Amino acid sequence: MGATALGDLGAFFVVETLGADPGWRPVADLLEGGALAERVAWTGEALGARAGVEVEERVAASTFSLGIFARLLSPVIGAALLQVEAPAPGSLHWQPVDGGPLRLAAEAWVEPDVGVVLHELLAPIVRRLDAEHGVSPKIGWGNVASAVHGAARMAAQADPRLSESAGALLRRLLDHSLLAGTADVGPPFVRRSCCLYYRLPGGGYCGDCVLAHSA
Repeated sequence: MGATALGDLGAFFVVETLGADPGWRPVADLLEGGALAERVAWTGEALGARAGVEVEERVAASTFSLGIFARLLSPVIGAALLQVEAPAPGSLHWQPVDGGPLRLAAEAWVEPDVGVVLHELLAPIVRRLDAEHGVSPKIGWGNVASAVHGAARMAAQADPRLSESAGALLRRLLDHSLLAGTADVGPPFVRRSCCLYYRLPGGGYCGDCVLAHSA
């Protein structure tokens, strides 16, 4: 029931049932294997081809993190709002795609706990982005906060009955020890750091960027 209900909220919430497809890779590859560097390089090449310039590694890494954070957070946030089971973090597998959100699949489902996802999945990625790709923890956790806000907003847009609970969950998550001080709920929601996307030619500022709201 959890997977079916989550899919109704949008593409970032979809989680498939893990099958025999050899293309599935464990999320652990992103936490400690070579997959993170692979995806950062792929993102840099894709952005560079579109912008016609060589992209800074940390810009590519930050941009990739926005997508993977949203992808890993949305299902558990959606499950919490819908009061259904969420994919067990340790059972998640992923597949790369050429465009749009990565495919996710799980082989076990549990009660939703966003805090577990923050600590077990996102914190290791934030640390690696800092150590290996020059993305500071301030930017990394700001990207997480932006992903939390995006997931709550998308869920509320997909099902307006979730609007009140989505707002309450957003405020509660931004008080979490890992996210405290990363953003102002508003309205409007404004993060306290920049994801660096503006450093791409024609990139501009995101709607929740601190630079856009301080200009």
